[in-house]
Amino acid sequence: MKTPPLQPWSAYDEESEKYTKAYSKLYFSKIHRKFIEFLPRSPHSKVLDIGCGSGRDALSLARRGYKVTAIDPSTEMLRYAETHNNNSNIIWMNDSLPTLEKLKENKYAFILLSAVWMHIPPHQRKDSLRRISSLLEEGGYAAITLRIGPPDPERVMYTVSTNELLEIARSNSLSPAYRSRPNKDSLKRETVKWEKIVLQRN
Repeated sequence: MKTPPLQPWSAYDEESEKYTKAYSKLYFSKIHRKFIEFLPRSPHSKVLDIGCGSGRDALSLARRGYKVTAIDPSTEMLRYAETHNNNSNIIWMNDSLPTLEKLKENKYAFILLSAVWMHIPPHQRKDSLRRISSLLEEGGYAAITLRIGPPDPERVMYTVSTNELLEIARSNSLSPAYRSRPNKDSLKRETVKWEKIVLQRN
């Protein structure tokens, strides 16, 4: 019998406790402070957190009053998130890019992809960004963090390129609204840096 191929989220299912502990120590207001100015003005706006992981960011957004849909392909991470982040403003879903099949055709004012893009295989990136664009309100923002550095051997991940992302974005009615310089890793990994990108739906 063939062993099924590892999925990008397999490591998160197998070691969910390890990753939830690490990510829960970080705070939205600190690691995503450059994204805050792009959050919707209306506190009841719809927000989508793709790759919600431990639920840290979804909870922070929900506490700001937003109606949050939080999605993750890892059943174990999602189980933790739903158990430890009880908030009536959050809808939890087990789903993944590029299709996000379980999502209705809602429109969101803000979409967050934190530490997600490096897990998307290069051949799925065009379809993924096309789907994200289709879910954004006109004038809405997609905030994406890009991992710069060598892949983690314990997880399935791929090299990312800011230029590649921006090129795909332009062909999907998305314009760059913000681009940071590479920043130090919040978990203090010396070989890893993060670049933050905000795209606006035209």
